[in-house]
Amino acid sequence: MFEDWRAGFRRREVLKWAAAVQLGAGLAMTRMVRAATESGIRGQRGKQLTLKLGSSQPTHTENAHTVFFDKFLSELLARTDGNVGVIFYGDSELGPENKYPNQLDSGTLDMMMVPSDWSPIVPEIAVLTMGFLFDSLEQTGKVMDGNAGRLLQDIFMKKTKAEILGWCYNFGARNVLTKSAVSTPAEFHGLKLRVLPSPTYVDTFRLLGADPVPMSFNEIYTSLETGVIEGLEHDPPTILQFKFYELAKNLTLTRHIFDPCAPIIADATLRRLSPADQQALRQAALDGVNYQRTQATAAAEQAMNTLKQKGVKTIEIDRETLAAEVKPLWKRFTDQHSDTKPVLEAILNETGKTL
Repeated sequence: MFEDWRAGFRRREVLKWAAAVQLGAGLAMTRMVRAATESGIRGQRGKQLTLKLGSSQPTHTENAHTVFFDKFLSELLARTDGNVGVIFYGDSELGPENKYPNQLDSGTLDMMMVPSDWSPIVPEIAVLTMGFLFDSLEQTGKVMDGNAGRLLQDIFMKKTKAEILGWCYNFGARNVLTKSAVSTPAEFHGLKLRVLPSPTYVDTFRLLGADPVPMSFNEIYTSLETGVIEGLEHDPPTILQFKFYELAKNLTLTRHIFDPCAPIIADATLRRLSPADQQALRQAALDGVNYQRTQATAAAEQAMNTLKQKGVKTIEIDRETLAAEVKPLWKRFTDQHSDTKPVLEAILNETGKTL
């Protein structure tokens, strides 16, 4: 009995020691990530392999992409003993974000964060950016964790050489920022608004009577400054970080799209990893997704408050009327892309909306 007790004691001590080592390693990896960020690089090189993640979001601010990235990286370093690292290339350093799918296919880029940029290759993914489909971040997350998210991930894998690793939040709903105030649905008519170069974004604002102008993200500020566009639509943190509020001071709270962002990795990159490291990377991505979601609502609220302090006027609008004007897009889109009919059905079942 004494020997059994002593053996049990030894096992407990070993488990405590192992847990302490794992915690220490995790803290060390976190310090490595912070040190790398402070040195001018966001990320950490791996001892055996270093991946590249491209983004249009700023490298050195806290945003929807970097908040995911920091948690993902620290978990990946810890789970692979530092063998696999990642560097974050933000500020469109690697070119316009809508060119990243081709870079993943060619092997010059390993990861990205914007699924809607794949819509020319996977038009079905644009089902998520049909206007007024969702009403909150939390609702979007619940939907994407269910059948709708799984169906879209399967469609994506069949049509690309890449994989969606999970569904993050963008930091807040997309609203409309304009030079002149828009307070009624009729005031959208003829308004030149920059939209994401995606058919569903364009169609959403055409149905509202606006004149949507699809363009790359890095063209927005100059186009707003020169009068090529009269406004844009985006989430509050992005409007704040890129200082679009300097040129337009009216924010109409349309809350028209709650599009998720998502870590996407090239199949060729996954094949470069051992099975154990593949599993580690997928779990690190899920950890990053779950953590990032916990930060989204507060980040959106903080950005909105800061915009108000900088003189931006927020304007409520009849959202029900706007949604009714856009709803025909839902059926038209799913008729064109029949694979999305079960996706839309799963979304509507969860949200309680109808066609």
